[in-house]
Amino acid sequence: MDKKNQIINAAVELTIELGFINFSVGKVANKLNVSKGVITYHFPTKESLLQSVVINYYEEAARYMEKHIQIGKGAVDTLNNYIEANLHFAKEKKKQTVAIVDIVLNSRTEAGVPLFAGGNNNLYQPLIDIFKYGQEVEKVYRYFSHEIMARSVRSVIDSFCLAIAKDEIQDVEKAVREIELIFESATILYKRRNENE
Repeated sequence: MDKKNQIINAAVELTIELGFINFSVGKVANKLNVSKGVITYHFPTKESLLQSVVINYYEEAARYMEKHIQIGKGAVDTLNNYIEANLHFAKEKKKQTVAIVDIVLNSRTEAGVPLFAGGNNNLYQPLIDIFKYGQEVEKVYRYFSHEIMARSVRSVIDSFCLAIAKDEIQDVEKAVREIELIFESATILYKRRNENE
């Protein structure tokens, strides 16, 4: 493992152990038995280290999704796969998920601005693509704003992922099915729903 990844892993472990409020670059250096200069050589600021930690987590999640989402089964099934894969990733990476949420919610720049303010539209794009396909090609979805629905799905997933990671939800399969039903009710054409009942 290269030094950058060692630093990122140590930062995550420290956040898990101590919480973000007690996180510092100096503590990362101590954990790795290196000077603070070694850390700042790879990550010139605390902010750049934290951004890399969060990016690394989401890249790992994306790789997990690629393995577990079956494309080509139709929009409804693809959305259900997406929901299931996200919740199962949180179940497998409980400690990391809690640490990442802690970092995202509490990181500030030196000016006091949330480090992860705004949103990354790339996070919503897979969902937007699913909804466009379901509306325009398969015609199984009613008309709705792709972005609003994508943000709604993502918000519910993120909330449940944290609850799963904190062991507030034990039955992940039940949570998956309930969320799938919520968004099936919210998106599928009424006529189509009646045909399936």
